[in-house]
Amino acid sequence: MPWRWIFVILLPFLFVSLVCGLKTIHQVTPTEEAHINPLHVLCLAVGFVCFVFALDRGGSAVTAVSNGDTSATTQCVIAVVLLLIAMAALLVFAWVSHRAFSPLVRLTVLRSVKFRWHLLAYVLLQFVTIGYGYMIPNASQLGFGASVLAAGVVLLPGALLGAASAPVSGSLLDKFGPVRPMFTAMIVGLLGTVLIAAFIGAGSSMVMFGLWYFVYMLGFSMCFANTMTCGMAVPPPELKADGNALFNTFQQLSGAVATTVMAVFLGVAQAGHGSARDAEFVTATQSGAHWGFVFLAVVMVCAILANLCAFASKR
Repeated sequence: MPWRWIFVILLPFLFVSLVCGLKTIHQVTPTEEAHINPLHVLCLAVGFVCFVFALDRGGSAVTAVSNGDTSATTQCVIAVVLLLIAMAALLVFAWVSHRAFSPLVRLTVLRSVKFRWHLLAYVLLQFVTIGYGYMIPNASQLGFGASVLAAGVVLLPGALLGAASAPVSGSLLDKFGPVRPMFTAMIVGLLGTVLIAAFIGAGSSMVMFGLWYFVYMLGFSMCFANTMTCGMAVPPPELKADGNALFNTFQQLSGAVATTVMAVFLGVAQAGHGSARDAEFVTATQSGAHWGFVFLAVVMVCAILANLCAFASKR
């Protein structure tokens, strides 16, 4: 089946989602006049796009070095140039927003230390989940001999658990407050990442992949939405929309970065080790996946520390 069918199959689900949204989502607060400055949108678009492409080119440069490719220098220069453009665009956005009467996003919401820590934790949690969403299916196929169907289905139990547990996490937050439920969930999520990093290797079955991912998703689903809830409780009412915009924007950016970084782990490991189905290539893929999983476990630790700093912060 051609890869375009992935998007064709998704269309009915998007349509159902649209209909449900139109029927159930209502405007509960009065609307107000707002102006969108095209320069703000342009700076954000250029900044984020160049940043993601800079990571991609940087990964290509590292892969080229591992493979002894002479294009490594060119790729590195392109990555640096793109990164500088991204930084310049985002700095211009911040400067223009500070001076604008009606900015696209009021960055004053970031003055709260507690909000910044919760935002960072949220971004890191998203990074880990999208990282697994990329790495597990690819490693399953290229390093562990799974079929396309098995590589996708291995994520299904964890994904279903995540969807079912999210409402429960809100109830626990209301009943016990944020600290105990969230940190219990994050420790469970960390356990899942450690189990994946420690026990997934040559000879691992898809059942083991699915089981450890299930453990991770149990923890993730119970703390991810609550992290945003706690973060959004910090800004005053007039900055709620700006805080929500930052959470959603960085969630998408984090997913793009996670995919790129995990691809780099696989690409660097596979460089110079033959082609798919070669024994050397399979071993290299398993090694790249292992170090990718270790990296995701480290990111999970950072997410826990970020939420810990958020709760410890007084402002």
